[in-house]
Formats: sequence, structure tokens, C-alpha cells
Amino acid sequence: MRLPPRSELEAIAVRAGAIALGHFGHARPERKADRTLVTAADREVEAALVAELGRLLPDATIIGEEGAVRAGRGPYRLALDPVDGTAAFVAGLPTWCVCIGVLERDRPVAGVVHAPALRETYSASDGGAFLNGEPLPPLGAGPGGGDRFGDRFILAHARAHARHHLSYPGKVRSLGSTAYHVALVARGMAEAALVAQPRIWDLAAPGAVLEAVGGRYEYLGGGLVDLDELADGRRGRDYVLAGSPEAIAALRPLVGRRA
Repeated sequence: MRLPPRSELEAIAVRAGAIALGHFGHARPERKADRTLVTAADREVEAALVAELGRLLPDATIIGEEGAVRAGRGPYRLALDPVDGTAAFVAGLPTWCVCIGVLERDRPVAGVVHAPALRETYSASDGGAFLNGEPLPPLGAGPGGGDRFGDRFILAHARAHARHHLSYPGKVRSLGSTAYHVALVARGMAEAALVAQPRIWDLAAPGAVLEAVGGRYEYLGGGLVDLDELADGRRGRDYVLAGSPEAIAALRPLVGRRA
């Protein structure tokens, strides 16, 4: 079984994003057992993704945030987040994404992070990363580095102010979507991201983009994140840092834990 072209994965994400846009601005949220939000958009988009990707990669294992599970016999695992950033979606903020991650064992080998309300599509396959079809440069390789976007900043989860002592000298921003945070790191806009204990569908799609530009995931307490350990949908064992190895090393001592 071969991976489909990046363009096909992008097209599926765009169609799914159109479904979500039909709900955007008037979604009615519910609380799941873990107290996070879910809407009809999450469920409809996941069903559409499973149907299309199931036909495209019939032997792949599938796991989705809203309960989709399909055992496969091929080498690939699909990790789906139909609306990453549901709270932002419900609040009317545009920083939510449709995420398709393709893993080969523990490694993200292809992915799409599509932000419909922003008209941004980040994708990766065959070792390359792209934004709206244009190649993304390796981290640190762009003209002027991160300074070309203005003030230095990192991205952090919404409860970072309550759970960490942050002594980072630049700005700290939270936009409501783990996938979008990681995508902005891969784009070179943010220096790094601090992610709350994530699940595989939070990390797989943006991880493919991040890895393609020379970035990676590490646990705050140390050690690389093994996505294979999260294959059953469990949370990561610690907070996660996303960025280049150098950026992660610089940020780690600046992120303490509150008692």
C-alpha cells in the first residue's frame, strides 16, 4: 500500500473543512466525559474523513478524536482530529484546524493541517513541508530567522499561566489549537510551542510538517515523544515542547512547574 499524493490528502481536508465552516458561528457545544467540548461539526467532519480516507487507504488503521477506530493490517495509521481547537471554534475564533496525520509506526510520514477560516493549509509528505503549496524552509533558514515576523514569541496551551512558571523573555501567546501552534512553529513564526499532555491526533498531522523542517517533539521533563506509545488514544505522560532541538533546549529551563 502506497501513500496517496499530498494533493489528495489536502483535497480531503479542504472538503472536510467546508463541512465545519457550515457550522462555524452557530455551533452548539456539549461536554464530553473529559469535560472538553464537542459539536455536531466534530462528528460530521470525522465521519466524512473516515469515509474518504477509508476508501483511499483501505488497509490503514484509523483512530479519531471523536471515537472512530478501525483496525488495519497495513503499515500506516491515520490519526484524525476533525476540529482541533473546538473551544476556539465555538467561541468564533478562526484558529481551528482539520487534521489528517499519517504515521508509519511511531513516525509521522505525511500530514495536513487545514485552517479553513484562515485559508491556510500546511502539509507534508516525502520529506517536504508546504504552506498553501509553497515549500517551507528548514527551521532557522529563512531570512532573518523568526525576527522577520516581529517580536519573539512562543505558543502555549491555554492553562500555561496557571500550571507553569514561565521566564521566557519574549511574548507568550495561546491561539486555541495545538495543531495550529505546531504549524506556526514549523513555519518559523514562533520559536517553539508548549503543549498540554496531548493525544496522538493532536500531534500526528502537525508533527509531519514539523519534522520535515527539522523540528521535533520532546517531553518537558526530557526525552523524545514516541507516538507509538499514544496509539491507543491515551494522553502523553508529560507536557510537550515542539520546535528545533536548539529552541527546545533553550526553552526547557525557562518553563517551571507550579506546585
